[in-house]
Amino acid sequence: MATPPEYRPSDEEREGLTLRDYLGVLWRRKWVIIFVTVVTTLAAFGFSYRQAKVYEARADLIYEQQLDVSNPLTGQTYSDPNQRVVELNAVDAVIKSPPMTQRADDLLEAQDLPTTGFDVRSEVVGDAGASTAQPGNVVSILATSGEPELAAAAAQAYADAFVAWREERMDNQIDAAIDAIKVEMSDYTGVAKESSDYMILSQRLRDLQILRATTTGNFRVLVPATVPESPIEPQPVRSAVLGFAVGLLLGIGLVFLLEQFDTRVRRPDDVAAVLHQPILARIPRLSREQAKSPQLVTMAHPADPVSEAFRLMRTNLAFMDVDDKVKTLMVTSSLQGEGKSVLVANLAVTLALAGKKVIVVDADLRRPRQHRLFGLHNEAGGSTVASGSSGLEATLQPVDVVPQNGDLTQADFAAWVAATDAVSRLWVLTSGPIPPNPGEIVASQRFSQILTRLRKEADLVLVDSPAMLAVGDTSALASEVDGLVYLVDMDKARRPVLQAAADQLYRLPCAMLGVAVRLPAGARSDRYAYYARYRYADESPRDQPSAKGAAGVGQSS
Repeated sequence: MATPPEYRPSDEEREGLTLRDYLGVLWRRKWVIIFVTVVTTLAAFGFSYRQAKVYEARADLIYEQQLDVSNPLTGQTYSDPNQRVVELNAVDAVIKSPPMTQRADDLLEAQDLPTTGFDVRSEVVGDAGASTAQPGNVVSILATSGEPELAAAAAQAYADAFVAWREERMDNQIDAAIDAIKVEMSDYTGVAKESSDYMILSQRLRDLQILRATTTGNFRVLVPATVPESPIEPQPVRSAVLGFAVGLLLGIGLVFLLEQFDTRVRRPDDVAAVLHQPILARIPRLSREQAKSPQLVTMAHPADPVSEAFRLMRTNLAFMDVDDKVKTLMVTSSLQGEGKSVLVANLAVTLALAGKKVIVVDADLRRPRQHRLFGLHNEAGGSTVASGSSGLEATLQPVDVVPQNGDLTQADFAAWVAATDAVSRLWVLTSGPIPPNPGEIVASQRFSQILTRLRKEADLVLVDSPAMLAVGDTSALASEVDGLVYLVDMDKARRPVLQAAADQLYRLPCAMLGVAVRLPAGARSDRYAYYARYRYADESPRDQPSAKGAAGVGQSS
């Protein structure tokens, strides 16, 4: 019995997921990304478009420190940046206080404007810690409202009210200081007015009087409020852009989330990685015309990419069995309908065309297909030979893989066995009538004797067995064959199924030679089947099978 070759992971398997894999995921599920992105973009635009318009007006106030009253003619000011920062940051709290709100309401009522329907806040422009009269010295009074005129009036009213309040507050402080100094100076009479203390109080009084005349409250209106021409909210275009960005991120995240729950295999290398077996062939799907044809593709279309795939599989099997120890080869799959019967029939034709003596045994006594694929009768077959109802040689049916003149009913099996090559002919043992106990028949001693005898008569016996995970027939036949080829249909393959198959294959007593992968529908021939690019010397490009035909819907069994 042949020893299966050691599986060697590809470079992609060793490296793990690559950028190409991630891009492949995005491309496969691009419609999910497009759908989510379009929905979020339209939703953001529609929600924003239906919102009420909001206008914002602003009045800018500049902070100017008081002149140095000790020398007012020099124009010097107090240089206390901390005081300036504190006063700038306190503007927001001041304008929201009840006294300031009342002042602003009085100004609005004087203009016959409402005192509600707007919001006011302040914002320090730039760096409040700047030491010069730069943007850090500016604070903006911002008012928002559904009416642009009301927003401008409210911003200006609060700015004027704040400036007036600052002036009034500083005037009251200076007046209180002047009154206090005057009271203290009134205590000096006569000669006491000549004293130095009195002279200092007199100087302080003059300084305060100068400060009183020049006080501004440190704030003045730099830019009056104007009526805004366009609303700040809503902005449907900006909302749509944000919705697009959010939708794109959500779509990509959803795609990778779906990928985690997707058990399908996307590449032949993924199949090889799960089963830990080398790939013998990547078989394109048959076109609709080929699938409906009564002839096998390797006989009717020998130049087709599908036929080339079977020839490549024949070559790879020869390399896998360099010592010619595999005389009986079983082909199976995980589930029904993956195409194993078609693979067996076409592989048999390809081997026969290469001069091999091939016998096909249809051991699928539950859902036989070989008699239909080769156009043979099925009145007698493996079930009748195993039950003793018919002889083996009389039940075997010949198939000329190359049309020849002559009556096939006169074909001599013994002469074929004695010949030096297959003379372009193979023999088929069909299933025969479907028995009530197919599992017991394929596991019986008589069926084992059939395979043993045929093994001696041919170069290779191809056994078409039922799906391995569906019934136990394949496990029963595994001890009677030398090697096994596993077929995987990528349109039907799922990782849990392949993992279960890998566990089952590990326990079979025969040698596992490799995997034949049936490419998915719509697969590009230039991605998987590189031999599809080759054109024979006597063919024109229009005679070459199209990629669309090679990727069509194929036969299944």
